[in-house]
Amino acid sequence: MPISDDRIGATLDPHIFSDDDLHFVYQLVKNQHRLENMGVSKLTVASSYLPTFFRIIPWSRFAMNGVLALSAHQVASVTDSEYARLKKVRYQTLAIQELRECLSNLQPKHVDAALVTSLALLWLCEDMSSRGRIAAGISAILQTYERSDHQSEFCHMIAHAWGQTANIQTTPNPGCGNTSGLQKIIKEMRKFAEVLGDHEPDDGTWRQLILLIALAEDMVKVEPITSTDKQSEWFQLLHYNLPPPLRDLLTDKDVSSILMVNAYLHAVTLYSPPQLTQPCLIDLRVDLPSLLDETLQQVRSIDAYVRLLKELKAIVLSR
Repeated sequence: MPISDDRIGATLDPHIFSDDDLHFVYQLVKNQHRLENMGVSKLTVASSYLPTFFRIIPWSRFAMNGVLALSAHQVASVTDSEYARLKKVRYQTLAIQELRECLSNLQPKHVDAALVTSLALLWLCEDMSSRGRIAAGISAILQTYERSDHQSEFCHMIAHAWGQTANIQTTPNPGCGNTSGLQKIIKEMRKFAEVLGDHEPDDGTWRQLILLIALAEDMVKVEPITSTDKQSEWFQLLHYNLPPPLRDLLTDKDVSSILMVNAYLHAVTLYSPPQLTQPCLIDLRVDLPSLLDETLQQVRSIDAYVRLLKELKAIVLSR
C-alpha cells in the first residue's frame, strides 16, 4: 500500500520508490519530528529548512535523491552503518548527475527541486571548492527564478536568505577577523570548559569544545592571509567536525551541553577571518542573538549555562 505522512506533501507510492527510499525518507521525517518535539530543530540550519523540502520531494526524483543522501548520512552518523554510508554515496552521485542535467536547460517549473537538491548537496560537501561550485549553481538558479514568472514561496524564502548572505559577503563586517572578539569568545569557552568538567560531560561533547577552542586560538595566532591548506583545515573543522552531533541530540544525550557548544561554534564562525566569511555564511547564516535566546530556553534549568550564554550574547551584541 502507498505510504502517507502529513509532513510530506503527497503519498509516496512504493511502486515508484524502493523500500530503501521509503525507509530513508521516513527516517529523516522521524528524526526531524523528534528534534521539533525537543524544541531544537531551529538550532541547526539543515533542520530549519527540511520541513519545506518535504513538500517538494514527492514530485522530483533528483530532489528526492538529494534528500535521501542527507537521510542516509544521518543514519550512518547515528548507527555507524556501512550500508547507509554506501547508500549516501549512491544517492549523492545520482543527485549530482540529475541536477547537472536539469541545470543544462533549467525550466522555471524545476527551480524548487533544483534548489532543494543543491542545498542538500551543499550540506554534504566536505571541501571548499565543491561548496564554491554548488554556491555558484544556487546563485544561477535564483537568477533564473527572478527572471521568470514562476511563483514559489520556497524560492522566495531561499532568495531572501541568499540575498542577505550576499550582502554580508560584500559589506565590511566589523566582526569578521576581529581577533579581540575571538579572544573574548575563547575566554568564555574556557570558562564553559571549567563548568562542563564539573558536569561529567560526554566524551564527544568535550572533544568538540576542545577542538573549537583550539581552532579559535589558531585563528588568532595566524597572519590575516593564510595558506589554502590552513583555510581548508579550518573549513573542515567548522563545517564537518564541529556541528552538533545528531546521534547525541536524538538520544537526549547531554543535550544542554551540545547546544552550548553549538552556540559557541556559531559565535566563532561569526568572528572568523575574512577569507572564510563566504563559505561559512553560505550555510551558517543564522541570527545569532535569536539562536542564543532559543538556546537559553533549552538550558534555563542550569544556572551556570544561563550566565555564560548571557555573557556570550553581550559580546556578540557589542561588536
